[in-house]
Amino acid sequence: MIRKISLALMAGALGGLTNSLAVWLCGSSGLTPAWGFDMTPALTLSWLLPRIPPSAVWGLVFLIPFWKERPFARGTALGGLLWLSMMFLVFPFKMNAGWFGLELGIGAPPWVFVFTTIWGVTGTMFLRFVPLNADKEGK
Repeated sequence: MIRKISLALMAGALGGLTNSLAVWLCGSSGLTPAWGFDMTPALTLSWLLPRIPPSAVWGLVFLIPFWKERPFARGTALGGLLWLSMMFLVFPFKMNAGWFGLELGIGAPPWVFVFTTIWGVTGTMFLRFVPLNADKEGK
């Protein structure tokens, strides 16, 4: 069980790193602002590091056993759970960006769905190559 939890936390952290790099790249290239999402963070440790621990904790949803043979669908569905928390908790209460983050632009909900899907697919692909369950030989 400790292996499963550890790998799920690692998958979440890796997803958080990938998600953060995608947010930064799309913002700094002007892509997200051009499409209605005004989030252009600077790639600094002070911006990046606070994003990784919550992403790791969110990785515990990778323990939910469904669609294990469909990593993209599974990653999208689990990313959808993270998207819901962003829309109804993080944006309105932590970032003061309103419901659905609309104070950051009309493009916030779809862009955040893309970024949370990146988080979910990264985590599921990691776990596909480093499975939660290992047989007694350590495979």
